[in-house]
Amino acid sequence: MKKSLLSLAVAFSLVSASQVIAQDGLSDSWSGAAAFGAVITAGNSDTRNISGSLNVSRQSTIYRHNMFGSIFNAEENDNETANRFDLGYKLDRQFNDVMYGFGRLRFDSDDYGNIDGRFSGTVGVGRNFIDNGKVRFDGEIGIGAHSTDYLSLDADADGVNELTELDASGGLVFLGLSYSNILSDNVSFNSKFNAEIADSNTYTVWDNSLDFRMSERLSLSVGLLSRNNSDIVGTLGEKSDTSTRIGIVYGI
Repeated sequence: MKKSLLSLAVAFSLVSASQVIAQDGLSDSWSGAAAFGAVITAGNSDTRNISGSLNVSRQSTIYRHNMFGSIFNAEENDNETANRFDLGYKLDRQFNDVMYGFGRLRFDSDDYGNIDGRFSGTVGVGRNFIDNGKVRFDGEIGIGAHSTDYLSLDADADGVNELTELDASGGLVFLGLSYSNILSDNVSFNSKFNAEIADSNTYTVWDNSLDFRMSERLSLSVGLLSRNNSDIVGTLGEKSDTSTRIGIVYGI
């Protein structure tokens, strides 16, 4: 119950933060969106899914600041089935019209993915391949380091599976692709792919969304998010999580 209330509070705070930015007149400098979604049923089955995300950026002459985060929590018949959280910051430095350098920090945890905490830091370069006002496509490559605390399901001497706490750290290679397409005045498509490639594990995230603008600030978003760990196995023996979401997006 405490985790449910915490997840609801954090998700609501992500949306509220964007409203404060707009009300305080900071939206002239910052742009982006906050999203919130919730599904609650009661009766023959009790379920609750709560999700929230925030992605805002501030652009100056040569620098671009980007803060991003998300949370997802789910329960079924008073049993928690998912609890994920991630938070990150990225700084871009423009070299010319198409090339830029970047630094990226990210933290995430996933209770049912058996990840207690994962921190990564990356520096690299990016290039804008397409930017015609409607379509934008960027690619990034970088190097960095990570530190991961996770649980591993292994068999003991008697053949009984048990969870073992492990730590992994080392270098990584980062790959990123970002694509956006304004299909019409009221419809846009966004797709982002990130990969953190390390000896101990490769973590990939592919996030796709189709947004339908309802007003100046509000949009309806339909999305598909896929997360995969190559070597870290979740509580149900899976390495991947895929979620389909429908939610309201508040634009700054």
